Amino acid sequence: MREAARLRRWIGVAVLLIAVGIAWVVIPRLGSGARSPVAIVLVCGVAVLVMKLVERQVHQWFRRWAERQAARTGGRGAKP
Repeated sequence: MREAARLRRWIGVAVLLIAVGIAWVVIPRLGSGARSPVAIVLVCGVAVLVMKLVERQVHQWFRRWAERQAARTGGRGAKP
């Protein structure tokens, strides 16, 4: 299970890097650059992907923190 999580993490990083690379190559070639509607959509799409990845990492961090707190207090007052 640990290996599957590690593999998913690396796949996510690879997909993010590919998306950023495509945006990096495509945006300057769209004519007016940052003012192009396609460029704006691409940048927003990459921003959403990054936001989702960060949100997932923060959620995992808080879940692990709650598990440590529950283990430390003997499970009292911790939500499942």
